[in-house]
Amino acid sequence: MKKFTGRYTTNTAKALKGSERILCQVSEDGTIYVCNGYLLCTMNAVSYTHLTPEYAATVQPLTCCEPGAWTFDKDGKHEDDAHKLNLVKLFADTVRTAADAEPLARAPFTVQAKKAPAACYYNAAADFAAIYDTKFIDALHPAAQLRTTSAISAAVAYVNDEPFAVVMPIRAEPNAARAIKAFFTEAAEDNTKTDEADKLRAELAQAQEEAAALRGDLYRAANEIDELKNKLAELHETKTEQPAEQKPEPKTAAEIIAARWAEVDGLTATIKGATTAAPVVWLAGDTKPHEKEIEAAGGKWSGKKNAYYFRVA
Repeated sequence: MKKFTGRYTTNTAKALKGSERILCQVSEDGTIYVCNGYLLCTMNAVSYTHLTPEYAATVQPLTCCEPGAWTFDKDGKHEDDAHKLNLVKLFADTVRTAADAEPLARAPFTVQAKKAPAACYYNAAADFAAIYDTKFIDALHPAAQLRTTSAISAAVAYVNDEPFAVVMPIRAEPNAARAIKAFFTEAAEDNTKTDEADKLRAELAQAQEEAAALRGDLYRAANEIDELKNKLAELHETKTEQPAEQKPEPKTAAEIIAARWAEVDGLTATIKGATTAAPVVWLAGDTKPHEKEIEAAGGKWSGKKNAYYFRVA
């Protein structure tokens, strides 16, 4: 389990150990800059009473030197050429260049570079893969995020959105770069396909609900149509079964006489003076075939009207 000292781990000293040379500089505000050519670290400002924990835990045990302007190599400490590389400016320029870059996503695997295993990263916005020596990545706090503009540019490490270190990349072999890209892009495609499948399933479920509702409407409409058909059939049967309209029963003698002869084919019976005390029933039409029967019943012939009549007293 890694132990942490500020933004660095106990592996920071291991990462610096064995370097051809280590440079140290202190800025005007007291920030300490330590670089071995592959890893550039900034450490807490110098205290006049004691060394800062980050420097004391990582650099001092290796160099046995206090912070200052010096170069450390196999021959020890040198102060004459420490000014040749301006670490403060180098760090500021690198941070400014990578400021707008998207944070890199780290893959859960490493690849074997020419001299060491390498940690793998991917920038989805710019679509490039970058790899870094694992010993330098392990020197940084696990919460650190890397930002860089390309696979061959220096990456700036951030913790809580504050830059604190710079790591140089390793040039990735084409196969390694493709493998890293494939890991992230195929995963993204799978997520996209999953999202599309979920969307289609939701749309299908909604369509099924709408179809079920329509089927319910159609079922109810069909039932209503059947009910209307049944009602129409009942109405038709009722109308068919109704008896023929019956003629009113005659009430007076004149009506009885008129009703009797009205049923004879060819005769027309009318009542004159129906509301008087002496109404007359007239029989017109084809009376000749029935003249004997009419006369036998009391009918009188009227030559003037060419019709028979019954006078009802």
